[in-house]
Amino acid sequence: MKNLAVAAIVAKYAVYVLLASGCTRAEAVENIPAGTEVTVVTQDGTLVRGKLAKVDADVVTLTGERPNTSTEITRSAIAEVKRVADDDRNENAAVAEPAKPAAAAKPAAPIVRTVTIPDNTVLDVTLGTALASDTSRAEERVRGTLASPVVIDGTTVIPSGAVLSGHVTHVDDSDKVKGRAELSFRFTRLTTGSVTYDIDTRPLGFVAESTRKDDAVKIGAGAAAGAVIGAITGGKKGAAIGTAVGAGAGTGVVLATDGKEIRLAEGRKLKVSLTNPLTIRTK
Repeated sequence: MKNLAVAAIVAKYAVYVLLASGCTRAEAVENIPAGTEVTVVTQDGTLVRGKLAKVDADVVTLTGERPNTSTEITRSAIAEVKRVADDDRNENAAVAEPAKPAAAAKPAAPIVRTVTIPDNTVLDVTLGTALASDTSRAEERVRGTLASPVVIDGTTVIPSGAVLSGHVTHVDDSDKVKGRAELSFRFTRLTTGSVTYDIDTRPLGFVAESTRKDDAVKIGAGAAAGAVIGAITGGKKGAAIGTAVGAGAGTGVVLATDGKEIRLAEGRKLKVSLTNPLTIRTK
């Protein structure tokens, strides 16, 4: 009788284990319908949550937490995909489930850290694409790398070396705007590890203007700084141009001799500002 009772307890516990494992097992992402809210865990512990948008051979795309944004995860780096509804049911089941022997208790769920990089955060970026007002074209792809890590409350959220990508938004060579060349671009995506996030950044804008002194370069100028530089080099006309560039592009004024082109070499150091927060989750 004693042996039968022990066997019954073991069988009962085995059923519990099978049920629990059935609820938490990894699911093939191809079997999950588009629009389902899921949590994707990567091999390095990064967690991405969103609605499943598209499954390609190499990349899984989720809709972002902000409207019209998305996050891409490299499939080869994915450790697990779980439906968010399954996670909620598992939490409820854990409360109702009978007590189990201590030796067989499941390991505690990993602690997930959610860190938000606030808007107006300035990123130190090294330009990875050479650009010029006489050779670059609108929509041309632009790349850069993070020169220093993003640290929030003592925690490195994005390591140095993360890749930024974007495109040229406007370009005019010196022949098209009365001798003044113009060039602007912005970064729209950030890739760290196997995850690519949509980001919003302030455009980087540059304009060439005649000077009575040595060529000057001012990066990070707003409307006021642009007006001051423009006034010094071009009087009232220069001040107006500097104000427009500083306010519109929000980041840069390049002053050069009349008729010169704007040239940004690969390796140039830039300051890039976020215009919307970016949320990162990790274990």
